[in-house]
Amino acid sequence: MKKVLSIVLCTLLCAALALTSFAASHAESAKAGEELFADDFSGDSLDAEKWDAWAGYAVTDGKLHLGHGASWIDSSPGANTKVTFKNYIAEFDFAGDGRDCYYGFGLRTLTSHTAASLFNGGRFGVPSAAETSTGIAIDIFGAGNSTLNGAALGITFCNGGENGSAPALSIPYANGFDGKAETHFKVVDSGEKITIYAANNEIATIELSGLSDGSYTKAAVFGPDGASLGSFDVTVAEEGALAFYQRNDHITVDNLKVNAIAEEAGEQPGGDTPADPVNPGTADASVIAVAAVACVALAGVVVAKKVR
Repeated sequence: MKKVLSIVLCTLLCAALALTSFAASHAESAKAGEELFADDFSGDSLDAEKWDAWAGYAVTDGKLHLGHGASWIDSSPGANTKVTFKNYIAEFDFAGDGRDCYYGFGLRTLTSHTAASLFNGGRFGVPSAAETSTGIAIDIFGAGNSTLNGAALGITFCNGGENGSAPALSIPYANGFDGKAETHFKVVDSGEKITIYAANNEIATIELSGLSDGSYTKAAVFGPDGASLGSFDVTVAEEGALAFYQRNDHITVDNLKVNAIAEEAGEQPGGDTPADPVNPGTADASVIAVAAVACVALAGVVVAKKVR
């Protein structure tokens, strides 16, 4: 009986190790199709037909600068696209000084909620929780006087009400990311699923459900290892604009491009198909199956030895 129990325990332990070692990411692969929007900020001002921005921004050195001057509010707290997007892949380079307050970018923001109010960002911003925003705010940096404490990224589901009561979560920095150095971001938004990458590493995947009157009412957030980070009651529009914001800080944005998600897998424009983003600790079902089979085989060896 003891031999049987030891064999069963060995098998269960191996199976558990296989599953935990190869936890599956919730991100889905997607290929870029038709170009929807692009700006390399090579001019000396924003295109008024593309952008809504608080006066005082700067376009210099081939980058969009927000909060560049001594007076953060006079040098533009934020900017957002006038175009709204749905089923898209967005990529851009983003950097910030990390000197005070907070900064980040917004997804599915409402164009009726103008740049003058979009800059408020998420729940982790300071100093006032009574300010409002729309869409999903990705606070890339929050200073020591915020709950992010310069060590985590925040995600807030801004429901149009006061940010202080908006559902939110924070994710500790990883893979050398510090929220300051220029980093290439990628957002894959397929409607019911949004995956955010920084420097080719998955940060989180948001799964939306409960669509009603043009807005999703439920959100579940998962880490790159597939672990649940939380579930929330939300109000997230089916589509929206991209926004960039800062408060009492300085950020730059460069090489922004937005492409529709291709309906069928194929080559990217230019003929090259880039490698899938890196998702440490993830693997597909075939790898998990191989690991499980290996564990069963190991248990069989143990049985054979016991019989002898």
